Amino acid sequence: MCGPGDGRYEPNVYTAAEPYDLTSGRYLNLHQCMFWSDFDLDHLTTVVGTTDVKFVAGTDVSDTRDTAVSCGGGGTDHPIPLLSSVTPLELTAGRYLNLHQCMYYFDGYRDHLTTFGPSGDGRFNAGTNISNTPDTKPSCGQGDGRYQFVPILSGVKALLIH
Repeated sequence: MCGPGDGRYEPNVYTAAEPYDLTSGRYLNLHQCMFWSDFDLDHLTTVVGTTDVKFVAGTDVSDTRDTAVSCGGGGTDHPIPLLSSVTPLELTAGRYLNLHQCMYYFDGYRDHLTTFGPSGDGRFNAGTNISNTPDTKPSCGQGDGRYQFVPILSGVKALLIH
């Protein structure tokens, strides 16, 4: 479920939702897949399946921890391994899934970049976690100097899982 956007930014074909049965395994393996378009000078982040399999993310619930990120090939857009990651979240470690969304912006390309988990580049980390305490503010890296953190477009949602 998405808001309508502001007229310039609207949900696109990569918008998706997937149900996960959190009782079917020990881990929510959150796959964050980041892609770059040379044509649009634009980043795209996915964490669930999309209508275009080139951008699918392998997020799943399992009894085993995923250790390698699983992402679609991106087609003409390039996967960015440094900003893609898998975060195995142990569902028995707490009552809340604290889903962090961190937004960054680079005025030079008029490009937004979104993260939900850690990455090989800590400047764009998001603090998604399982805890007994609901998080009330997002935990985000500060960006890299070009891409600046945007607090008003970042947030955290504490989802009760137990």
